[in-house]
Amino acid sequence: MKSILMASIITAYIFTAQDPQIVLSHQYKAYAIAQQLNPSGIIKIRDRILNDKKKLPSAAKQFLEKNIAWKFFAQSTLHTHWDSLNTKQQKEFTMSLRKMMLKRYAKYFDPNKKISVKFPTPTDYRLLRGEKFAKVATVVSSIANESEFDADFIFVFKDNRWMFCDIYIDGVSKSRSYRTALRRLYKQHGYNGLISKLKNRVKKLKKAS
Repeated sequence: MKSILMASIITAYIFTAQDPQIVLSHQYKAYAIAQQLNPSGIIKIRDRILNDKKKLPSAAKQFLEKNIAWKFFAQSTLHTHWDSLNTKQQKEFTMSLRKMMLKRYAKYFDPNKKISVKFPTPTDYRLLRGEKFAKVATVVSSIANESEFDADFIFVFKDNRWMFCDIYIDGVSKSRSYRTALRRLYKQHGYNGLISKLKNRVKKLKKAS
């Protein structure tokens, strides 16, 4: 349920240089309207991400390319190993990681999963290792079963806008487990082995859809 609700929220976000909390609030409202007026559009995007048979609508493609910090996520995933890759390998790894993450969560996009969100505190801005970050504390509630959980959305400031890079569910980073697993694979199997396993994972997720 938490993954379903989290994925539903992420589909709504378009990040700018504004306070991320304000933008999240506006985009959540826009997504709620889309659930009512254009549920087939949400399903279309979900199915195209999962099966790769048709291209994404231009607006969805632009969002995924420009408003989620894929390169930053890929770089932080491999950490000290990143600089050992050449430019072609860095791009390949970023794209493979992007495909895996999209297919991992796209299956949960569902216009019938109604949620509400609250922001209990102001945006928390921080400067870490020379990077600007923002944390938006959010309380996510399921309208259907009246359950709720805490979600901290993490943004990094890149290309003059805030870009989504991580989410903490009940205090646990969703990306940290991926980083740990992928770094272990890199150490055990090298770059080629890591890419092979990522591509196999994408194929399995595609078949499962």
